[in-house]
Amino acid sequence: MSVLIIGGVNNDVLRLQKYFHRIDIKDIHCFTSPDAAMNYLIDSLKEELELIILDAKLTLKNCEEICQQINRLINWIDVPILLATTYEKTITIDRVFEAGIFDFILKPFDFTQFKTRIQVATKYQNEAKLRRQQESMIQKDLIVAKKFQKNALSPPLNLEYIQIDGLYVTSNTLGGDMYCWFKINEHLTAILLYDAMGHGIAASLVTMSVRSLLKGMITKLIDPVTVIRELNRQIYELFSDEDMDRFLMTAIYILIDTKNGTLHYVNAAHPAGFLFGKYGETVFLQANTPILGLFPTIPIIKKTIPLSGWHRIILYTDGLLTLNKQHNIDMDFFHSYASQENSYALQKFSQKYNLFDNDHSDDITVVSITITLQGR
Repeated sequence: MSVLIIGGVNNDVLRLQKYFHRIDIKDIHCFTSPDAAMNYLIDSLKEELELIILDAKLTLKNCEEICQQINRLINWIDVPILLATTYEKTITIDRVFEAGIFDFILKPFDFTQFKTRIQVATKYQNEAKLRRQQESMIQKDLIVAKKFQKNALSPPLNLEYIQIDGLYVTSNTLGGDMYCWFKINEHLTAILLYDAMGHGIAASLVTMSVRSLLKGMITKLIDPVTVIRELNRQIYELFSDEDMDRFLMTAIYILIDTKNGTLHYVNAAHPAGFLFGKYGETVFLQANTPILGLFPTIPIIKKTIPLSGWHRIILYTDGLLTLNKQHNIDMDFFHSYASQENSYALQKFSQKYNLFDNDHSDDITVVSITITLQGR
């Protein structure tokens, strides 16, 4: 354990050194001022510091000066600071506590009092150090979890008549957004975007648990009604023993049939998607089915939209609506880039709203689907 004592060359500083030796703390560094300590203590010694004693006579006249010294020390290193001084007026005591000291060692020094206060400060420092280490490990684990969740997203899909791209912006915590798509056969392509309610590790675990089921479920069942029914059953059974409010899920599932020129979809309490036509016509893919996971069975409504020529579909999660206070996003923006590929339109959209330059409280996910049915 290493200790820093800041104070003039006097009997009080010598007594502090003697007291530290009595409690078997011998790695002691002494400087006459905070600036001297900060200038001359090399980084390797600084990392070993666990306690600072600031020896100063505290008066109304010099109180602010001492507070400034305390502030500089706090900005320099995060360890407990104890002020060794004589008792003064309450107003000065309150002020130095506001500045950030951990405790007092009152003069004239008493060894028992000194020992007790050092033990309390040392215990606090050890617990704080352990907490910082644990928080650092958790942050590293969260970074890995974010990458794992991002890697589970489907890569861009480029088929003869369909192109699909996704934009995923992570929040400052783990989230519950996920998208995936599968080519079922030569004519059928399925797209699913879902959002587990809530944030953090719980929502992420729900998302990844569901993600592991989807390939087999979608490629086998295919039909929107059947897929959503099975998805609701799985979510309800997986998490029925837990707090249900935390494990509900919104989703929108789309099945595109290029042979028959149709789009079938089910929207389970998810934000409405947009279907743009070549000439600016817009169809909203409104919610038509209850949220998933609340009940073992739910009424499911499938809607069908005929397709011909060029269309672009925009799907998104509710994190997009938190970008501004009006909760209003210009989705016509995507139609203005009708002649461009999905990836380019998504890139321009992210630049317009500075999606990658700001911290967000929720994940932001956008999926762009371009359909070009020639001769229809």
